[in-house]
Amino acid sequence: MEGVKYIITVTHREYAEDYTEFFYSHGVRNLIKIFATGSARDKTLSALGIERALKVVFCTVATESDADEINKGLIKETNITERGNGFSLTLPLDGIGGESGKRYLLGDKPLEKKENGKMEEKSKYVLLTIIADKGNVDVVMDAARAAGATGGTVLSAKGTGAEIAKFFGVAISEEKELIYVVTRREDRDGIMKAVMEKAGRDSDAHGVVFSLPVETVMGIRDFED
Repeated sequence: MEGVKYIITVTHREYAEDYTEFFYSHGVRNLIKIFATGSARDKTLSALGIERALKVVFCTVATESDADEINKGLIKETNITERGNGFSLTLPLDGIGGESGKRYLLGDKPLEKKENGKMEEKSKYVLLTIIADKGNVDVVMDAARAAGATGGTVLSAKGTGAEIAKFFGVAISEEKELIYVVTRREDRDGIMKAVMEKAGRDSDAHGVVFSLPVETVMGIRDFED
C-alpha cells in the first residue's frame, strides 16, 4: 500500500517512557510496545557477570509524511542516534485490512503516493525475521554472525505449535523466540542460508526466516550513509 509506512524502533527499556511520550507527541494513534532482550551469547554474559540487555520495541503505522516527521524527530529529540542506544527502521506497508482498519490505524489522514519502482530494487537494507523454538538464540545468532550479521533483538513469542507440528511432521515447541536482524541486502542470502543450515526445520531450533525491505535505518552506524 503506497503512502503507508511501518516503523519499528528498538531502544533500552529504561527509555520506554520517554519514547512513548515522543511517539504520542508526534500524533501516533496506535503504538505497540513489546519488551525484548539483546542477543549477546549466554556464555559471554556469564563470563562477564552481566545479564542480557533489556530492550523495548515500539511498532506503529504512519502515513508517509508523518513517518518522515517522526524520523526527523527521532534524530533531533531522542538519543536513538547515539551509539548503543538502539535503532529505528522504516518499512513499506503492503496493505491494510479494509477501510475500517485504515481509519483505526491512521484516522482520516489522506495517503500520499510517492513510490516509484519496486521497493525491493531500491532498498539497501533488509530486516531478517527469524522464528525459532525458545532457547536457541545462541545457535541462531552464532550462525548469523558467522555469515556477517552484527547483532539482533530477541522477542519472546508463542506459536500455534500443534498446528505447525502437523504441517512439518515434527514436534515443535509453542514457546518461540522472534529475532530481528538488520543487514545489508547483499549479505541477506548468506545469512539466511547459514541460519537455515544451523537452526532450520530439521534442527532442534525448528527455525524459519524471512526478509523485509527496509527504507531507512538510523542508530546503526555501520549501515547509515
